[in-house]
Amino acid sequence: MTGFTKDDLRVLAGGKSYDRGVDYVDAVDDLQVDGGKIFATVYGTEPYEVELTVGRRGLDGACDCPWGQDGNFCKHCVAVGLVYLFRREHGEAVPDRFDLRTYLASLDPQALVALLMELAEGDRSIRRRLEARAAAAPVGAADAQDQRERIDRVLRIRGHVGWDDSWGYADTVGAITDELDRLHQVGQSAAVASLAQRAMERVTENYEFFDDSDGQIGEASRALVAVHAAACAATGGDPVTLASWLLAQQLGDADVPELSIDDYADALGETGVAAYGEQLRRIWEERSPRTDWRTDALMREYARARGDVDLLVTVLGRGSRPDYPGIVEVLTEAGRDREALEWAERGLAAADGAYDRRLADFAATAHTAAGRGDGALTLRRAQFERDRCLVVYQALHAAATPDRRPELRAWALGLLRHDVGTARRGPSSWQPPSTLVDVLLWENSNEEAWQAAVEFGAVDGQWLRLARSRAETHPAEAIPVYERLAESKISLMKNDAYAEAAGLAVQITKLYDRLGREADGRAYVERLRTTHKRKRNFMAELQRRAL
Repeated sequence: MTGFTKDDLRVLAGGKSYDRGVDYVDAVDDLQVDGGKIFATVYGTEPYEVELTVGRRGLDGACDCPWGQDGNFCKHCVAVGLVYLFRREHGEAVPDRFDLRTYLASLDPQALVALLMELAEGDRSIRRRLEARAAAAPVGAADAQDQRERIDRVLRIRGHVGWDDSWGYADTVGAITDELDRLHQVGQSAAVASLAQRAMERVTENYEFFDDSDGQIGEASRALVAVHAAACAATGGDPVTLASWLLAQQLGDADVPELSIDDYADALGETGVAAYGEQLRRIWEERSPRTDWRTDALMREYARARGDVDLLVTVLGRGSRPDYPGIVEVLTEAGRDREALEWAERGLAAADGAYDRRLADFAATAHTAAGRGDGALTLRRAQFERDRCLVVYQALHAAATPDRRPELRAWALGLLRHDVGTARRGPSSWQPPSTLVDVLLWENSNEEAWQAAVEFGAVDGQWLRLARSRAETHPAEAIPVYERLAESKISLMKNDAYAEAAGLAVQITKLYDRLGREADGRAYVERLRTTHKRKRNFMAELQRRAL
């Protein structure tokens, strides 16, 4: 077996990790092969176990170092691959991995039990896994209670469980799930349904005490839900009882395991889904949408699961603040465009501030498609009055016919000039002065944009764009802007900002050269070096650009 080259290692790892892997070849130990797999230990900061797999899809690698656990082909994988290739290329034998299965099969039962007990006593994770397997062993009526108690014991915790131990708990949940799934596959579905429900309830009770910041327990419990739902479907139990249980779990305080009606659709059947909907709707109608977001969310989920567009619209439209964009999206997907437009216009009419852009975009597009260009233009004009920004100005421009654009431009720029003029008179009605400059830059009205920035102000990003265009025709006016921006970047004291400042310094010296003021350009660079001589990284950026 070879199946890969050094180039494959470099492609998988990237140049930097490959080069680091080269430095680790002497740290590779215990290299072994087993079929299409290569195993080894690499001694880095600590010993790391590496497994390379050569298959039809090419080379893959796994390592228990932090970088490898994130799914990356790390430097340790590279090192193992390089050592393996070296030995094959030089005719050196790579030993086969020890056949552990054959050895274990040769032990008598008592010796095997003793070995497992020794391992379990020395490794808590192994003990938990064995206990989880025992808790999910095949059961009869006589020992069902005993099996439930075993699950309680395996999933019991004491006090807060930190992040590291949460992973172990998730592994335990996974082990229970695997065993329950195996039992379900061999016809023990009734027992599995009961035991899985028990396990889910224990996880729910304990969840608040875990640090599950990576979601490992939540993910493990979702697999448990899938096994429970499949077992319930196979047993053909009372769907109404299952519906009541599911709803009670969803309306409880716990967030894990996450349950949905879609998970249990097969187990519930039409009768159970209908019973679920009746119970949920009674609760939903009795509760306030302002305080009971959970019931609202379940009603939306139920309506979508049923494909009931009218019910979904009713849910989304409930209360004093309907979800107008959501309603429009639902009706549009259902091909009910006329109703969607009615709801969009209703939402726009109800707006007490800026229009929701999704509603405005939908309504304007609908009017345009129907040949009602004046309707779209009227809407965009009303939108700009409420929401004076570049995006809405662009939409207004697009909605206008060429003969209307000069008039609308004058009107819109008048509003923007009034806004920035008012903002300069006091902070109580302040609005960002940059919208006017944004609009003028978008139009390529560079002279007007420059004058607006000089009169009303602009942000640094706009000044940079203005300086670039101004440099073409008025280099002397662009220089002070570039100099101020360079100082602003230097003041951030970050390497990427130093690089940008040095780039600006290059532009400044070129402008001085164009003006025939080379001495002023040299003097500027000298001032930079004198003022910021203690900033070694900035000095290095200047040096890199030969300044």
